[in-house]
Amino acid sequence: MPNKNLKFSILIHYSEIGLKKNNRSYFERLFIKNISNHVFGLDHKRIRLLSARVFIENINPDDWDSFKNRLKNVMGLSSAILMIESTSEYSAIEDIVDKLIENQKFDTFRVTTRRHSKKFNKTSIETNVDLGSHIQKKTNKKVKLSGADINIIIEILKDKSYIGFDKIIGFGGLPAGSQEKAISLISSGIDSPVASFEMIKRGVNVSFLHFHSYPSTSKQSIENVKELVNILTNYQLESKLYCIPLLNIQEKIMDIIPDKFWVIFFRRAMFKIANLFAQKNKIFAIITGDSIGQVASQTISNIRAVSNVSELPILRPLSGMNKDEIINKAKKIGTYDTSIKPYQDCCSYFVPIHPETKAKLGAVLDLDSNLDLEQDYKDALDRIEQFDINFSGG
Repeated sequence: MPNKNLKFSILIHYSEIGLKKNNRSYFERLFIKNISNHVFGLDHKRIRLLSARVFIENINPDDWDSFKNRLKNVMGLSSAILMIESTSEYSAIEDIVDKLIENQKFDTFRVTTRRHSKKFNKTSIETNVDLGSHIQKKTNKKVKLSGADINIIIEILKDKSYIGFDKIIGFGGLPAGSQEKAISLISSGIDSPVASFEMIKRGVNVSFLHFHSYPSTSKQSIENVKELVNILTNYQLESKLYCIPLLNIQEKIMDIIPDKFWVIFFRRAMFKIANLFAQKNKIFAIITGDSIGQVASQTISNIRAVSNVSELPILRPLSGMNKDEIINKAKKIGTYDTSIKPYQDCCSYFVPIHPETKAKLGAVLDLDSNLDLEQDYKDALDRIEQFDINFSGG
């Protein structure tokens, strides 16, 4: 399709923002700001909101692949389509459709029209029928309403129309940063990065807390987590990662607590430290990658025994997902390859042969009364390492 004298724009549909009422404008402004940050450095005239749609105007169609790679990571985005801008005259739309399909290979097609202005003298259905008939006569191809090779999309506004077919589907959700702050307890495994992503998709402003047992374990988990947070920052543009040593606390727990309870008490210590950290940093929830029954520490009884120590709500977006579902999502968001790199986890490295799977809260609290770790929690926070990670584009 020749590009000369054609004006190309990207039409973006948002997801749940359309369900908002009194505060919709807040979400729209943040959505546009996030889009602008994601596509920074790619040539375009402006980004504007029109008829509950976002337009990136006057782009070079040769940059479409670069725009697609950026826009697919924008939270709140339902779809993005490369469009040719035209007038709202039917004859002009027909001419653009001819140009659009002249070099395309397809056997079946459909036309999908949305008319937003009644100034246009055809209804959406009439436009679909008339253009479909025109394309059939011109190409001898068949209409197929479901599963067509090409779907020609037409948006008709008051004085302009937009015609295109190359469409990407986004993750949906809410704009990144539209909700309050939460801290994700992130390991370098598969689950917690996916849980973090699910909360980013809900607009939560996610920071990351990683516990390690260096020097009893290698620094590989820290390096892997940095890489994972860098990937997740593609979705929320800026992130903070905090790494906290847990080894001294683990050693005290192992000296006093029976081995079958070790992992439960390691996790209780993590939640305690996370609560203290959150209080200092105006963070309002904790995120974990727990999936019910996946490992010994994630039975309902053990989750109860661990959660008891937390004053903050604990968000567990993966609790009803199975491992295959989590792995598939990890592959989709780009974290899987890093998550399967070898590493030594601060809990699994010290896991006993026969861990407790159905801890009774009373027994856990009785054992907890033998521990005095408050100063150790504060010492661990004093040794925190902070890493600021920003979206780098591309």
